[in-house]
Amino acid sequence: MKFPPPDYDGSKRMPDSNRLEREIEEILGKIEQFPDAQARRKRTRGRFAQQITTAISERQRAMARQLSRTSMSQIMLASFLLILGSLFFRAAAPVVMAWLLYAGMALFVTSFAFMVFSGRGSSAARQQQQLWRGRPINANPRGSLAQRVRGWWTTRSRR
Repeated sequence: MKFPPPDYDGSKRMPDSNRLEREIEEILGKIEQFPDAQARRKRTRGRFAQQITTAISERQRAMARQLSRTSMSQIMLASFLLILGSLFFRAAAPVVMAWLLYAGMALFVTSFAFMVFSGRGSSAARQQQQLWRGRPINANPRGSLAQRVRGWWTTRSRR
């Protein structure tokens, strides 16, 4: 490693000063390109609108997370309780309780349809897939009866 000689006064820094001057001129050139007051106001409004939409989307995601934690059986139970509550408290507010009865019936029918036709059932009824060393374990390597019959039928129909 070379050290500067003892009589070095730093006057041989021409390339660095030229580079510094070029950077200063570049910055001063960019100052002329600053947006005017109207463009700055428009940008501020855009940022405000973006903050509002971000807050709304975060709340929607939080609500979706909460809804995803409830199972169909819980929704069905809530609809059943809504129907019973509307029948018991009908005398207090007949018009409101009639609408709650209709809402409970609609919720019960839709949750029942989802449970029956989705094929998934409740989360407790679903079987957990067992893993061993990161790979799924197949308890029946030959497949279920339906899979074996389907395989037999496909091989037979190809002939």
